[in-house]
Amino acid sequence: MEIDGRRLTKEQKEFIRRMAVERVLKGESASEVIRSYGLCRTTIYKWLGIAKTEGLEALKATIGTGRVRTLTAEQELEVKRWIVGKDPRQYDLDYALWTRQIVACLIERFFTIKMSVT
Repeated sequence: MEIDGRRLTKEQKEFIRRMAVERVLKGESASEVIRSYGLCRTTIYKWLGIAKTEGLEALKATIGTGRVRTLTAEQELEVKRWIVGKDPRQYDLDYALWTRQIVACLIERFFTIKMSVT
């Protein structure tokens, strides 16, 4: 039975992590636990390392923070005001259409923040 982690809640994932690690710590072989839960072979060893160095509490479900934003909310609104209903030529640029490269150029010019085109 293979477990699709994308369909599990954070609490269910935490329960599986804790149960798998506890079973290994009680003497069951890691390969047997992997097989019974349908886990990736390397996953349980990462969990065991965390439990050994930081304790079982480190296996608790956490809130995903995501990537740190480059611009503040106010700066994002300002960029939106630059674009909506305006033309890049109003900012002394040679193009009439907005591109990601032009927006990144303006952000660097006004906020001195270098951003990738993606």
